[in-house]
Amino acid sequence: MLHLNRNALEHMEKQEKWEGATQERTGDLQDQALAFHRPQPLLLAAIRPPAPAQGVFYREDGKPFLRLWLKRACDVELSVGREKYIFMEVERDVWELTLDLEPGYYDASLIVDGVEVLSPWFPIGYGGGHPKNFLEIGPAEDFLERKDVPRGKLCHEYFWSEVTGREETCLVYLPPAAQRMQEPLPVLYLQHGYGENETCWVWQGRICTILENLLAKGRAKPMIIVMADGTLAGGEKSGFRHQLYPDFLKKDLLPFVERNYPVRTDREGRAVAGLSMGSMQAAMVAFSCPELFAWIGLFSGFLRNYIGVEEADESHLRKALQNPEEFANQNRLLFRSIGKQDVFFRFFLEEDQLCSDYGFPCVRRIYEGGHDWNVWRRSACDFLQLLFWEEK
Repeated sequence: MLHLNRNALEHMEKQEKWEGATQERTGDLQDQALAFHRPQPLLLAAIRPPAPAQGVFYREDGKPFLRLWLKRACDVELSVGREKYIFMEVERDVWELTLDLEPGYYDASLIVDGVEVLSPWFPIGYGGGHPKNFLEIGPAEDFLERKDVPRGKLCHEYFWSEVTGREETCLVYLPPAAQRMQEPLPVLYLQHGYGENETCWVWQGRICTILENLLAKGRAKPMIIVMADGTLAGGEKSGFRHQLYPDFLKKDLLPFVERNYPVRTDREGRAVAGLSMGSMQAAMVAFSCPELFAWIGLFSGFLRNYIGVEEADESHLRKALQNPEEFANQNRLLFRSIGKQDVFFRFFLEEDQLCSDYGFPCVRRIYEGGHDWNVWRRSACDFLQLLFWEEK
């Protein structure tokens, strides 16, 4: 049994005052890497001094603010995109920052005394090649809210890759009641962007929540979603080689999924999509292997490959460019989307012209936003609603 000393009791009173003066929107909470709810401070006053409530909070006017307890810190900053914000020390070791941000997702880096640190009090994801913080500013849009709807299952798999010569990993999402369904389910292979990994579509993209909300409204078909780590290396050359993805999918990932999960194996029952770098991987495999996929999604994405080449590579498009009419007849969906403020918007417009010149029919979406998860979440929501319907 822990005995609370006077300092602990005083802290509890102060904590109640803090929490009473602020209003946290619990309805905006989401599951995240390492914790399926917001972290909870435990009062262990007999072991160490108690800390104040930390994380993202909202003032009475709805404006978000951050609070952190950082003992002996001298300088605390938050980097959000290209902007830097300075925390103020409102009490000894207690730092706060009021943010004038619209609701949505924000990449964020916490910098304490000149060193970037990972805070357990903000959501944790993966980006830039390492675990990182991000911010969710509420209220969440309706399609992103975690509601009282049937839930699916998420499996983390490891398997050996002959293409890369090492163990690879993927996440497999099964929709609600998947095990009770009599027929194999259609499958979407969904890829992340540069510097990310297979977890990003779950923690930052909220793909499970998006699909579950759509299924509950009858606006999407039940499907299995496979998210693999596309940061591939190996083969004859060492180092990062995202161009290995088509071989990796055909020889390793697709056979592994089809051996272990009840998925359809016909092209009409398979879709491939991705964001940014993942869109290049999706395009490379979909256009070079049209017998595998009938549905394609390119979010903030590209028909051509721009990574690791001096000029845009469209060699994987050769078959479709030689016979665009056949491609148009076989392909059920080519979905292309981007944000108006995306730094790669020029490339999107160039590929608009390519689609027009060759008569590639596509569903085209342009959203408010940049090269970020706010756009990719909306892209996924719209794309999922178009998949696997029987009518062409």
